[in-house]
Amino acid sequence: MKKHVLLLLLVMAVAVFVAGCGGSTAPATGNSPATPEKTYKWVAQSPWPSGTTLHWMAEEIAREITTASGGRLEVQMQPVGTIVGALDLLDAVSTGTLDAVHSWEGYWVGQIPAAGFFAAMPLGLNEQEYMTWVLQDEGTALWEEAFQDYNIKLLPAGAYTPEVFYHSRKPIYTLDDLKGMKVRGVGFWGAIQSRFGASVVAVAGGEVFQALERGVVDAAEYATPTDNFNLGFHEVAPYLIVPGSHQPTSVFSFMVNQDKWDELPDDLKAIVRVVTERMWGKAWAYAAYQDMDTMQKFKQLENEGKLTIIEFDAASQAQMKVLADEYYAELAAGDPLFDKVWKSQIKFLERYKYWRDYMSPKY
Repeated sequence: MKKHVLLLLLVMAVAVFVAGCGGSTAPATGNSPATPEKTYKWVAQSPWPSGTTLHWMAEEIAREITTASGGRLEVQMQPVGTIVGALDLLDAVSTGTLDAVHSWEGYWVGQIPAAGFFAAMPLGLNEQEYMTWVLQDEGTALWEEAFQDYNIKLLPAGAYTPEVFYHSRKPIYTLDDLKGMKVRGVGFWGAIQSRFGASVVAVAGGEVFQALERGVVDAAEYATPTDNFNLGFHEVAPYLIVPGSHQPTSVFSFMVNQDKWDELPDDLKAIVRVVTERMWGKAWAYAAYQDMDTMQKFKQLENEGKLTIIEFDAASQAQMKVLADEYYAELAAGDPLFDKVWKSQIKFLERYKYWRDYMSPKY
């Protein structure tokens, strides 16, 4: 009898154990299966050609959001021109033609002059200064204020390395050499170049190679050493002018249609924020590592007599800074938002440089 009782108790214990370990597909508190979590899909586009560091940044944001969300939020990132042109991206994401875009705000200075402060400042902030101003000071709030009339959620999304000053068909050593030259330029830099006598020509990024090859421009800036090398500018322009004083860094955003953003649950919003903020370090490190190798390739071409690398005159760079500040002051006088953002950067830099000058090693 005792053996039968012990056997019965053992069977009951095993049954309870199996049920507790998931032997039953039904929840313990009811008979209805769990409701699957809702999924979302965004169609996004960048203003960049495939294969560039710039488009890699856009694709990496899309990949990381999709992966980190376990596929609950899938972002499909397309290169420039797939759906709309580069200059149509802001309106496209605001109206919902696109769900999200990777953006460089220099494209929008025609609508919002102050947008240039959130793109690249000729003779202005470097990547560390931008990162600190945006993430810790009032940069993000001012960035959002600049775009408040658009139906978007704006997320600052990193910075990358200094650009090449010019790929040129002619040698450029000083500001005097630029007088009368046909040069490419966009945003603030396009306007500033005209102040030292250059003739500025509007050339889309995807047409720079052809413009240099055909002599539409004598010199052009576009992107980092790596992107420019891969696009072959050195093949049609035998002079490489450095440093990238006109663009010590570029900063980028990830814009999401506000209605699409509002649909997301809080945990997916948090994933998007974390991914875009992470790009401040990730994009910089990736681009810097590529550019280190690329500059060695340019050096090798110079050793072979196929390229001449020219360091632009330091005194001319200082004069460019004066001309740039004069231009900013003129714009600030007629644009309260422009004035507000410019003064914010100036105030920030005063504090930042005081600290950096004292604390940075000098060796």
